[in-house]
Amino acid sequence: MAHIAEERASLWQRLFINRDYGLLLVGRLVSNIGDGIYYFALTWLVLDLTGSGTVLGSVLMAASLPGILLTPFAGVIVDAVSRKLIIVGADLIRGALILTVAVIYYSGQMTLSILYGATVLLSLCGVVFGPAVSATIPNLVKKEELVQANARDSLSMSATGILGPIAGAALLGAVGYAGVFVFTGISFILSGISEVFIRFPAQEQRVSAAASSSPVRQFMLNLKEGFAYVWDNVGLRTVILFALLLNFMGTPMFSVVFPYFAKQVLKLEAGHYGLIQSSFPVGVMAGTFLVGMLARKVGKHRLISWATIGQGIIALLISIIAFPVVYQQLPVLAVLASIAVPMLFLGVFNVQVNVPLNVMLQETVSDHYRGRVFGLVGSLVQMLVPISTALAGVLVDTIPTSYFLIASGIAAVVLGAAMGISPSIGSLFRHQESQHEAAISAATRCS
Repeated sequence: MAHIAEERASLWQRLFINRDYGLLLVGRLVSNIGDGIYYFALTWLVLDLTGSGTVLGSVLMAASLPGILLTPFAGVIVDAVSRKLIIVGADLIRGALILTVAVIYYSGQMTLSILYGATVLLSLCGVVFGPAVSATIPNLVKKEELVQANARDSLSMSATGILGPIAGAALLGAVGYAGVFVFTGISFILSGISEVFIRFPAQEQRVSAAASSSPVRQFMLNLKEGFAYVWDNVGLRTVILFALLLNFMGTPMFSVVFPYFAKQVLKLEAGHYGLIQSSFPVGVMAGTFLVGMLARKVGKHRLISWATIGQGIIALLISIIAFPVVYQQLPVLAVLASIAVPMLFLGVFNVQVNVPLNVMLQETVSDHYRGRVFGLVGSLVQMLVPISTALAGVLVDTIPTSYFLIASGIAAVVLGAAMGISPSIGSLFRHQESQHEAAISAATRCS
């Protein structure tokens, strides 16, 4: 019996690293499943109501507005307020909000304006939730476990990405949009309940020069310090710039271009598009098993560069299918396979970029700055999202999808090559890796 208990404990540690990170991961898994289902249904509902890529882009743009305006301030809050309160509260509020949307839809009062409003309110919760989770992960695991923790987080998101579209399509067919909203609301509430039991370590507090000043002045000084921390680090500033450019190109591909192409051009059913969409997280799941080994063998800097170039090549391959002369000559199953397989490899490459970038930020940035840095990065990302999604929405209404994919693919290849030869990014990763090796060496000597 003792041997069985030890095996179970070992299995738990391999899967979840430790109890507290495991609870956070499970909570994220539950809420992400609901999130994937909700946004799948939201995308389909907006297209059902309007049939317009421009309107879909504008709805997604509305979701980005709170991030543009508030995320830098949210980072200051994350560094000053209990991260447990933020994480648990954000999930519970989102659950209650989506259940309210379900009631409105069931009563027959749903309008496009309500969808805009609900999307904005959900985004407000995400504004503080995302930086709080990113800032908390390094406090729940050891430094040498950060790659594993981020890989598991990516695995969780990929699993929910698989289940979300499939479950969303199934729920739409079985119980309609009201059922989707109910399921999503409950998932967020369950996530918040599980996160109540996480033992969050005490946050590092740094006494500000304005500690004796008014709360407003102290808040603004803390915000300024976060900006200065990033600006004074050339390597950090450069890698964030490249990440923003990559996100600018990638976000509208999944939120606007692919849904519009599947529904309005290929005339696919929701179930067919759900299968295509789920192939990307399958690739992400596969990539999470490779990222640790590849990061050790080739280094994080080189891995990010090569994977970015790989994503550009995949976009170019998908563009071939987007030409009418190609997809019009193929049966439906061939079209599905021709898009799903490249999407799978796109997911593999995607995780090779995201995990090393997150680990680099978590290892480089001190705990008392971490919320502000992740808040700043999130704000800049959100600032570009409405521009990129709105632009993509207009473009897919006016030019063939194949041209959009070709331009995006070429841009990603160029961006990946530029990241690979950037001296400031290379210096940042070399410094971070040398610190990591020194820490491991010191720990080995002590043991």
